Amino acid sequence: MTLERIFGVTDRKILVIGATPIGEATAALFNELGATAEIADIVPGEQVIADAVADFAARHGRIDVMVYAVTRIGTYALPTMSLDQWDQVHDANLRGAFLAMRAVIPAMQQQGGGAIVAVSTMGSVHPVLKGNGAYGASKAGLNGLVRAAALDHADDGIRVNAVLPGAVPVGDPPADMERLGGPATQPGRLMLGMGRAEDVASAIVYLASPAARFVTGQMLALDGGFLIS
Repeated sequence: MTLERIFGVTDRKILVIGATPIGEATAALFNELGATAEIADIVPGEQVIADAVADFAARHGRIDVMVYAVTRIGTYALPTMSLDQWDQVHDANLRGAFLAMRAVIPAMQQQGGGAIVAVSTMGSVHPVLKGNGAYGASKAGLNGLVRAAALDHADDGIRVNAVLPGAVPVGDPPADMERLGGPATQPGRLMLGMGRAEDVASAIVYLASPAARFVTGQMLALDGGFLIS
């Protein structure tokens, strides 16, 4: 009973936007714990996100948790990075998160609260790979958006947090990505080795659960010790 009271997510309605490895692991874990979680496997765009949120709310009556798991990676040398490469990374990682929050917050306001968790990256607070200018900047912007939304909507009972994975599979790299090396490739920096999508899913469930009722506007790093190595 104590575990259910503190960590229970039974019967919660969870919309996961993004069929990434982390998104899929998160939906699977929520469902295993008795929640109802669905993945919206969409390319982030204004109307498709609004439609996905409206459809989920109509079918389930509420949205208790929204997880923005969309992640587009890409390492590109800054002097030769195209504007299209920059825009694609930002559209997925930051613009899409804004659109998702803008769509889901009114529904959460009407129902008296909810929780939002965004998947950022440890590379948003510490350089990990060379050529991560677009990726790191987009996710750093996401961190700022999370903090702003948490401040703006605390009175609505909406908590907004982010997880910052490092050395965790996030999806297939784009074909035009350049491999330029960097700190994450140095021996010994990944103190606990590579992480799994399930490691991040556990943290997301925590942030969505009653155990995190006093947590908002925070960035939870899941980096296997990289930041202290």
